Amino acid sequence: MKTVDGGGGVGGGGGGGCIGTAGSVSSLSKSVGPNQTAFKDSVTNLLAKRGYRLGKTIGEGSYCKVRIAFRAAELGFTQRVACKVINKKKASKDFVLKFLPREISIVKSIRHPHIVTMFNVIELNHHVYMFMDICERGDLLDYIRCKGALTDPRARLFFRQLVYAMEYLHSKDIAHRDLKCENVLMATRDCIKIADFGFARWCSDKTTKKRVLSTTFCGSAAYAAPEILQGVKYNPKMYDVWSLGCILFIMLCATMPFDDSNIKQMLRIQLQKKLSFPTRANVSTRAKRLIM
Repeated sequence: MKTVDGGGGVGGGGGGGCIGTAGSVSSLSKSVGPNQTAFKDSVTNLLAKRGYRLGKTIGEGSYCKVRIAFRAAELGFTQRVACKVINKKKASKDFVLKFLPREISIVKSIRHPHIVTMFNVIELNHHVYMFMDICERGDLLDYIRCKGALTDPRARLFFRQLVYAMEYLHSKDIAHRDLKCENVLMATRDCIKIADFGFARWCSDKTTKKRVLSTTFCGSAAYAAPEILQGVKYNPKMYDVWSLGCILFIMLCATMPFDDSNIKQMLRIQLQKKLSFPTRANVSTRAKRLIM
């Protein structure tokens, strides 16, 4: 199976969720010589002219950092935002030439109350700075780990918001392709937002307008539809719908619907529709029907 690294998202614990505390001045390198200091000062000044100031790093991957940042307002740099900093020199060629331009194109084109808002994308030298909403209450997975299985009314509230956001994306011919609890952020106590569009793509050919099936097998196996695991071409919007069902199951049961430690067995269970609900989870018949 071909898998592609779509790039570290704005995530909790550095990967997919919580974006946390305030910070200090930017540090682009641990050992700072005269040239590096000049470069850092240059970046700081250029970002300040665009209305942003970087704070401390709160998450880090192989070629991506997530940092607290501050956006200029009437009283100075007072609005807290998140900044995903991508080092193109450290990223794969496939990511830099294919996934990153597509992600930037998509996030610039969307605005929705339940999708993380991208304020600006600034490219300086070999770094890309993506300034966006900051969600400091963690991600949905952390929330469920802390609270346990959600009640039907609360799961309904969050799931409605997810469906509302995905309906918007699909109406714009965009598929997310990496929906999971870690990429659903808690903006407020009662509001969630979808994040991390590193695997997102347009679903139609720009010239012919015809639907294009996906051949890149990406995302997380635990949320993947059978056709992803089988390694065949798939409808990316249907992949999103399958992942939504997995998220709803997790909200109601506080456990994963499938065990991804054995992919062959997992695929067999999926194709035979043998999904079982934990006896301790009080899931309504209507909710079970929706998931199945």
